[in-house]
Amino acid sequence: MTLPSDPAAGVLRRPTAEGDPHPIRVAGSVISRTVLGSMVGLLMWAHLPVMALGWTAGVVQSGSMRPALAPGDVVLYQPTQRDRAPAVGQIVLALDPTRPGRLLTHRVHQVLPDNALITKGDANSTPDSTPIRPTALQGVARLRVPWIGLPVQLWRAKQLVPGAIALLGLATLLALAALPLRSHRHSRQK
Repeated sequence: MTLPSDPAAGVLRRPTAEGDPHPIRVAGSVISRTVLGSMVGLLMWAHLPVMALGWTAGVVQSGSMRPALAPGDVVLYQPTQRDRAPAVGQIVLALDPTRPGRLLTHRVHQVLPDNALITKGDANSTPDSTPIRPTALQGVARLRVPWIGLPVQLWRAKQLVPGAIALLGLATLLALAALPLRSHRHSRQK
């Protein structure tokens, strides 16, 4: 048996049986379905504790908590017990005392005698200047879901070009996953 050759490329090619899926289609389908499946799993992790346990989810917006948390990570916070202050080193979600209406995710740097908290971002050189009152505390971080909130973070930061690229990537993954493995030419010849 002789293998057909491509004289232009100087390469021998092995023929594929009629109706066999093309290896590139199979690889593209497997990769896209794996990535999409992983994304669905991460989304489930980001939503199940909220629905089942009443936790709070938030998308990290800034890099002040790098390397522990990166912009686009989803952090799940367990509600705090009002009679117990979080321990030093725990990451908390609180109403930002310096920017009304905004939330702050930082690590507890110090607990004051009145249970107010001094917080500090891991990437910041100094602790935050304004203490967080116990009534402003919203929760203690329990779970980090990496990068799954990136589209939300890009949208809120008004970064339209990276957001459009992310949407284009998602559309490409969906298209590759939906592509039939066999070409229409092979299926019509049967």
